[in-house]
Amino acid sequence: MISEERVEKSLVYLAESDEPYAHAHATAKAIEKEEKIVKAQAFINAKRLYDTIAEANAVAESSREYHAWKERLENALVDFKLLENKRETEKVIWETWRTEQANLRNT
Repeated sequence: MISEERVEKSLVYLAESDEPYAHAHATAKAIEKEEKIVKAQAFINAKRLYDTIAEANAVAESSREYHAWKERLENALVDFKLLENKRETEKVIWETWRTEQANLRNT
C-alpha cells in the first residue's frame, strides 16, 4: 500500500517540477537546433583547407566545436530525460494509489 504521505510527496514533486521540466525540454530543443549553425561554421573553416566537400564535411564533423555541441546536446537530453523519467515514476505512484483507493472503496 502506498501511504498518503508518499502520494503527497509525488504530487508536490509533480507540481514543483513543471517549470524545470519545461526549461530542460526547451534547452534540449534549442541546442538541437544549433547543429546546422555549428556544423556550417566548422565546414566553412574546413573548406578553406580542403578541396572536396566530403573532406570538409568530415573535418567539420570531427571539429572541437562540433564535438562540444554534441556533448552539450547529450547533457541537455540526459537532464531532460532524468526529469521526464522521475515525473513518470511519480505519476505511476499517484495512479497506483488511486487504484488502491478505488479497490478499498469497492470492498
